[in-house]
Amino acid sequence: MLITGANSGVGFKTAETMVYLGAAVVMACRNAEKAAAAREKLLAEYPTAKISVTPLDLADFSSIDAFAERLPDVDVFINNAGVFHRRGEKTKDGFDLVMGTNYLGVFYLGEKVLPKLAERGREVAYINTISIIHKVARVNFPRFDDSRGAYARSKLCLARYSRYLAEEYGDSNIRVYMSHPGIALTPIAAHFLGGMNALSKIVPINSAEKSSLAAAWILANEPPVGSVVGPNKLFGGWGYPKLNRTCRRAKRDIEPLIEFTNKTIEARSAVSRAPASAEGRQENVV
Repeated sequence: MLITGANSGVGFKTAETMVYLGAAVVMACRNAEKAAAAREKLLAEYPTAKISVTPLDLADFSSIDAFAERLPDVDVFINNAGVFHRRGEKTKDGFDLVMGTNYLGVFYLGEKVLPKLAERGREVAYINTISIIHKVARVNFPRFDDSRGAYARSKLCLARYSRYLAEEYGDSNIRVYMSHPGIALTPIAAHFLGGMNALSKIVPINSAEKSSLAAAWILANEPPVGSVVGPNKLFGGWGYPKLNRTCRRAKRDIEPLIEFTNKTIEARSAVSRAPASAEGRQENVV
């Protein structure tokens, strides 16, 4: 089993749940130091557990390429890593950091690893982590990479991409699902809602532990491919996981998004591969 962003929040608790259930876990993380510390924390509780760490930065296509080359042989692949509210910051490839990590990075990763996983023949559960906030998002291609509203937009795009993958790999060994944590006590939610501890005394908020159970629910119940699994109370905001209704916005305008995403990534990749101009090379020499 491989979990991206497994060093903190719901990702860490998902890793802990799976280790407790006896799974061998690969923690794919951007920050090697934090990942190593998270691994040691798990091993302190489960000394015989099989836990490894591999580098993966979804804000860097070259990191994704390197990861895909050494792709572990796994039967569960959970895309949990994500960022929130980084206005003005960019990925290594020049995209808005939130949009570039949460959607474009996950898209690029999926296009790299899923064909390889499909060739191996073993059944693989491929789980993309979305958010309930995707239900209020809109996708405007001219403002696609705008940092305003990027988190919600990135999650709506990821939901549409997941629906696309479920159809694309419907007759293969790949089973694509979506999960969401609801409103959980995580660093991302703290950025979004502000004073989480005070708010949790007024309205129900999930613990990271409870939100992390969605992946285990999927593996235990094997719902139809393309399903969404998340908390069962208050419009999916809190509670234990169950099968959720797929938002109508996630079901439409899928093909235009996939076409636009491919062109966007190809155009940026072409720029990064282009040789410097003669004038630019001379400036670099000087």
